[in-house]
Amino acid sequence: MAQIKLLLEKQLLTIQNMEIIASGDSNFDSCKFTFDETWDGFVKTGVFYQDKSNVQYAVLGNDDTCMIPAAAMARAGRMYIGVFGIKDTAVVTSTLGTIDIKEGAISGGNISTEPTDDVFLAIIAQYQRIVEMISQYEATTAQFNIQIAEQNAILETLNAFEVMELMQKLELIEDRMINYTNVAKEIMSREVVIRDVPIKFVNKVCKVENDAITADSLCDVYFDEYSFEIASKALIMPVSYDGYIELTSSIDIQEELTANILVRRN
Repeated sequence: MAQIKLLLEKQLLTIQNMEIIASGDSNFDSCKFTFDETWDGFVKTGVFYQDKSNVQYAVLGNDDTCMIPAAAMARAGRMYIGVFGIKDTAVVTSTLGTIDIKEGAISGGNISTEPTDDVFLAIIAQYQRIVEMISQYEATTAQFNIQIAEQNAILETLNAFEVMELMQKLELIEDRMINYTNVAKEIMSREVVIRDVPIKFVNKVCKVENDAITADSLCDVYFDEYSFEIASKALIMPVSYDGYIELTSSIDIQEELTANILVRRN
């Protein structure tokens, strides 16, 4: 098993050792990168190719290592190695180093030359903030468009490599994100969270008024940690009406409780 050791000083890549690698290796040879502080906080992806029409990628692990993609060394010849990093909207790229791949017992057509998908992990990481906003019902069309514009700017910096398949897959990702945003907008129009609502029962009944509540709403009540200890001893039933929700307790609760109410409107 060969491991190529590479040093990154700012954007200068230096290969520190020369290992013998034979064509046809698969899931066997690796790279170990050492970075200076310039690369702190970046999601880093290795770049490997023998010709620019078949660029291969591998996202680096937490230990800054990666396996060399088999398709990048499927035949004897000179293999180019580089790395780029992405952090928010910033991109840093390295210079290229070269390794000579020796003729092996198998090569060329014996190995799949399909490009790896690992690079998409680095790109999709940029979309993660959008997904998180959607999951919390905080996404807006304007925010989404800003994120997409930033992502497109990142991709333009990678045009030194011929990665049409990458662009096509990213277009699919963008389409999915647009669909997610539309779903989120629909959810936002149907779901409302009324926060930090004081719950005071009088004769085992508490009425909470809010214009967001309608008679056909489904309401879920979530008590805070202190209130839950008390509320868990009772059966509390919510019934919604136009403009308010009525909570009925199976026992007489004297303490004032605090809850968040999720209102789902049909």
